[in-house]
Amino acid sequence: MKDVEVVMARENKKMVFDPKGFFVIFLNDGEIVVEHYENVKKEGKLEVETGDLDVVIKGVDAKSICDTIVEMGLVSRLDHATYLGRELEKAEIALRNNTEYTQCEDIYFS
Repeated sequence: MKDVEVVMARENKKMVFDPKGFFVIFLNDGEIVVEHYENVKKEGKLEVETGDLDVVIKGVDAKSICDTIVEMGLVSRLDHATYLGRELEKAEIALRNNTEYTQCEDIYFS
């Protein structure tokens, strides 16, 4: 039998912006709302603190929203895609459990 390498998981702290843009995720009226913003270019550089809103995606489950994001070609980096999957799953869990969701923060249950 072949020896298989075992690697301890580690978090990558380095953030690289996706040239396709960024997302803002929140809950509203019983739905997950995802706003996609195209990065703004200023003098040849990407300005990621601001962006131009180009599409809003609404749904009640992470999978269909992820599928729509991929189908529309709104993400180009694997690390960005995995981040979105985690955040959308948290948003769905919060929605189903009627608890607060804030992007990039842990969710808590009472």
